[in-house]
Amino acid sequence: MTETKYIAKHEYASFTVSAFGRSMIYTLMSTFALIFFTDAVGIDPIQAGILILIARIFDAFNDPVMGIVVDKTQTKWGKFRPYLLFSPAIIAVSTCLLFLSPKYLGIVSDAGKLVFCYFTYILWGMCFTIQDVPFWSLSSAISPNDGERSAFISIARIGSTIGGIAPTLVVPMITDSLGLEKGYLIAGIVFGCVGSAISLLSFFGTKEKLILKVEPKSIKEIFKGFVTNKPLLIFILAALLASTVVMAQTSGTYISKYLYDTEKVVSESGVISYYIMYPNGGRSFITKGMFLTVMSVMIGIGMVPAMLLVPLARKKFSLKQIYIASMLFGVVASVILYFVGYDKLGVASIFVLLFFLILIGIPLGVFNCITYNFVADCTDYAEWKNGQRIEGVSFAAQTLISKASAGVATLITSVMLTIIKYQEPIEVDGILVEQAQSAATRDGMFLMITLIPAAGMLLTCIPILFFDYTGKKKEKIRAELEQMRAERMAKASAQTEEIAVESESVEA
Repeated sequence: MTETKYIAKHEYASFTVSAFGRSMIYTLMSTFALIFFTDAVGIDPIQAGILILIARIFDAFNDPVMGIVVDKTQTKWGKFRPYLLFSPAIIAVSTCLLFLSPKYLGIVSDAGKLVFCYFTYILWGMCFTIQDVPFWSLSSAISPNDGERSAFISIARIGSTIGGIAPTLVVPMITDSLGLEKGYLIAGIVFGCVGSAISLLSFFGTKEKLILKVEPKSIKEIFKGFVTNKPLLIFILAALLASTVVMAQTSGTYISKYLYDTEKVVSESGVISYYIMYPNGGRSFITKGMFLTVMSVMIGIGMVPAMLLVPLARKKFSLKQIYIASMLFGVVASVILYFVGYDKLGVASIFVLLFFLILIGIPLGVFNCITYNFVADCTDYAEWKNGQRIEGVSFAAQTLISKASAGVATLITSVMLTIIKYQEPIEVDGILVEQAQSAATRDGMFLMITLIPAAGMLLTCIPILFFDYTGKKKEKIRAELEQMRAERMAKASAQTEEIAVESESVEA
């Protein structure tokens, strides 16, 4: 029997394009904030890493609070969509401020610059949370069908992945042309405004289908629903242990700039370009500014098919099986890349590195996609166990996972930069000039995209082994949950609590 379809084609398109716009902003922050702080503002790498970690600790409180606010929201637009209407404006402003050099405001002392960066980074995190929690929570209320939700999330994550490539393509060109301080500011303005405007489609192009109409729950009840959700707590632990999975992204800007030597080339028209050199001394066709884009595209080539295959794999395998298999694949690929090296094969070295980035992109793609499926399942579990859908708090945990993972990965990157004696750019005649890095420094950078991520991929499998909301247990709970929903609908006129699933279905 064919399942009823609840999600219209325009909703798939609107949500996916919105995810594309949001990802441009998030990738701009996650990829370039650290190097903006260290290279453009001049903050010590350790201090910059601590800054980002403290901001993530703040988010540990901020995200659940936003989740509680969302769970207590009831409007004619639903629980989630109201926040998707007004949040883009404040995200645009905070993104511009994040990449504003304090020097433009006359702040030149080290302490003053550090305080300013704390303010703008924490402000950005608060503004983005206001949209992030309800945005992904909406995916759990877009349809009551597990398979349809999975496809909806997977397609949206593909849009998000493609959107994340845009900053890696454009920002290096802007900073090469305009310099670090002015270049990052222009990038913040462009991506902040354009990405925010695009994200409005998530409000105008979607509609909540699975709505729990209740008297607002107390904070105590919401908190109890969270802490008694064993599958969700297990997955949060697993996801935090997998923080180093995103190291290829957080450290990518440094890898692209410094892993290989470069050669300065001046064209007949006077345009200056820096080309990546092969380990044997020959000049490649890839410029330094282009290398980050090429790396991101290679990772994306691995990520996109992996995300497309998740809904298909779910027809035969559980989320638990898919997760563990993808992580172990990533461990093997990362370890092999480490022993192959980045400079041992002459001209082929760069191309071998790029090939392995495709392989490393596969578990990253699964991780980016499957986390939302896990949380959606855990939301259903909470409804079955406690009779309440705490999508806001559950997906606040998911956004916290994303931010905490990036924060931990960024801190590890900053600590590693100090350990391997990374040389920051120095100012010469008012211009920031990048310094050459030693062979030992480059070897250390290579660790950040091989063995360190492999360790995280291995560790994350341990708690997932104890995730038991799967197989026959899950089937039994879902059957009981469907019966509970049907009973609520039948008694809606006599009860103060009802669950309403819109009867109107749409064509697939």
